[in-house]
Parts: sequence; C-alpha cells; structure tokens
Amino acid sequence: MKSIFKVIIFVIVIILFLHFRKYRNYTNEYRIDQQELDYIKGPELYNQLDPLIITFIEEISLYNNISKYSLYSPLSINKKTGKYNPNNDYLLHNNELFFIRPKKEVRIELVNPKFTKFFKYKQKDEYLKKYILDKSNFNKVQSIDVIIREYNILFIPRHWLFKFDTNDQTIDVYKTDNIFTYFFTLLRL
Repeated sequence: MKSIFKVIIFVIVIILFLHFRKYRNYTNEYRIDQQELDYIKGPELYNQLDPLIITFIEEISLYNNISKYSLYSPLSINKKTGKYNPNNDYLLHNNELFFIRPKKEVRIELVNPKFTKFFKYKQKDEYLKKYILDKSNFNKVQSIDVIIREYNILFIPRHWLFKFDTNDQTIDVYKTDNIFTYFFTLLRL
C-alpha cells in the first residue's frame, strides 16, 4: 500500500514539474500569428507562445464568440469575462488564456517576456499586473505594435507585456485558468 502511494506521489510530482516547465516557457522571437476563428482549436491555445490575432469573428460579444468556438481547454476553470479601461501602464497576465477585443480600432504595443527584467512591478488588479518602464531602461527594450480592429480578437500568451495606445475606450477581456495557473497566480499575488 505504501509503495502504491509513493508511486502516485512520484507521478503527481513529475506531472507538476512538466506542467511548470510548460507554464514558464515562452518564445524569444517577435512573431504575430493571424488566423480565422474557424481554424483555431481551444485546447491548442495553451501551447501558443506567440500573440495571435483572430479574424472573422461573429458580430456577437467576446464571451459568446469564445463559447461558440470553444476557445478554451477542457482543463479551464475560473473563467472570467469583463471590461477593462486601459491606462498608460504596461500590463501582464499569467493565466492559462487571455483574450481582448476592442470596441473600435486600437494600437497595442507588445513586449516579449525576455525584456520583463527591465520593468518594475507596480500593482495587480482584477485581471492584470501593472508594470512601469523607467526611462533609463527604455532603450534596452524592443517592442512591436499591432493594430486590432473592432471585429478581431487578440490572444496574448502568458508573460507577454502589452500596453494600449488609448485611454478613451473600454476593452472586452476574457481570461481563464487551469488548476496550475490558478494556484500559481494565487501564490504570486
């Protein structure tokens, strides 16, 4: 009985370790993917390391598009949808999946996770962590701008920093966790 318990614990530790490695993984490249909504599979999004612009969405809410096309994994829990009012901060999430949909065209600055060390943590709100980039580090950071139109959805992978180029509109957001990301975000506050 004790040996079975040890084997079970060992398997759980291995699974947690592999999941942690996957969770911490990110790309060092700047590549933006673009795909039509019909060709995206929700369970594969957890492995998506590049930002993804989803086109040809239906003229329904962000939540309804995500539900209709199952843009989540079978392990998704803690699903939240809401509205976000952008400010001048750089933002970051550590959730399983994170989507945004603007009401009108918006420019978004994306920063690769390899540059996170140059940012200073500010605070956390309901959806995102806020960061500041000191002027002394501005030249050390490379970023890319993308334009998201009204009927597009932007999927932002874990650990990517981003900043909205507008303060005058509300952005629809949708986030989901799995058990691992939920507990990890709780521990990291």
